Amino acid sequence: MRVALFTDTYDEVNGVGNTFRYLTRYCRDEGRELDVYAHAEGKDSVEEQGTVRICRYAPAVPVDIYFDMIFDLKIPRFRIFKDFRSRGYDLVHTATPGSMGLNALIAARLSDTPVISSYHTSLPEYVRKRVEDIVARFQLPSQHSGERSETVMWEYLKWYYNQTKLVLAPSEHTRATLAEKLDTETGIFTRGIETERFDPRFRQEQEGVTVLYVGRVSTEKNLELLTELFQDITDARLLVVGDGPYRRQMEAACAGKNVLFAGFLEGEELSRAYASSDIFVFPSTTDTFGNVVLEAMSSGIPVIVTDKMGPREMVTEGENGFIARDRDEFGRRLKQLIGDKSLRKSMGQKAREYALTQSWKSVFNSLFIDYNKVIGRQSR
Repeated sequence: MRVALFTDTYDEVNGVGNTFRYLTRYCRDEGRELDVYAHAEGKDSVEEQGTVRICRYAPAVPVDIYFDMIFDLKIPRFRIFKDFRSRGYDLVHTATPGSMGLNALIAARLSDTPVISSYHTSLPEYVRKRVEDIVARFQLPSQHSGERSETVMWEYLKWYYNQTKLVLAPSEHTRATLAEKLDTETGIFTRGIETERFDPRFRQEQEGVTVLYVGRVSTEKNLELLTELFQDITDARLLVVGDGPYRRQMEAACAGKNVLFAGFLEGEELSRAYASSDIFVFPSTTDTFGNVVLEAMSSGIPVIVTDKMGPREMVTEGENGFIARDRDEFGRRLKQLIGDKSLRKSMGQKAREYALTQSWKSVFNSLFIDYNKVIGRQSR
């Protein structure tokens, strides 16, 4: 079986890029044939890793639609189609409804190759949040522009995903949402964790309590909640790892408070940041999964998430973390963990135990079972 994966994000530091870099490694180690089609930062290139080829294409007309996300206005890209035709694929997996994803649909249609898709980002909610922020910032008159933009995005996504044989979601909550809106079959493509990389052994003891957030520093992650909470919390420090368009505003709002901004971390530095912290907070209400939550659990620290979207499915309430229904409960649970070292320790142990059951190999084995099912239906 030879699979073509189309993605708008591969080399970037985010959950989607991380997932497909792990898939690349899995396919290389297992001898599975996979070609990745992704954007290039520089010139077009092809990187070979055993049975895996990573084909990067410089956007012809790039538009920076968001922090670390590029859209290529030139569609179709005939260079991509030429490379695609020469390879003879059994299946196309599109991981984006963006420019690479549109090229995937066209290439698959021209070659009569079956297509499956995976849904990674809650674009309708993200678009609504951005539009509402712009309206508020510039005091524009429209009161329903955010809602309308969300509706328009859903219409586009329904058109896009209904052209694929199967849509895979990272969590049951997201799968159920898609099943209500789409006419095609839905399934699960969850996430795994590299437990040796995110391990409590990297812990370095330090004074006081450290509360950690890792991820994109942007408004759709609901980071205003952390900004508000740490106006009053004085018996713990907040460490923010990551970067994004909200960072400057958040730094200004937290000036003089016990809040530290580390920027991007990777490798052992990131492993130490996780394991040396005491509590992980993830206030997002729009994430379909939340890889960073699983990384924190693997590092042996309890987590606090909201009751919205995918991250809550990893948390057993009161055992390996807390699921907060609103701002007040989020703050109350955070203060509870800050003040109770023994509770942090017991929850952290349970979090680690859960993470040990979530291997990348089992995740990708299941993904290839879905690949084979779709190919089998096409050949009948």
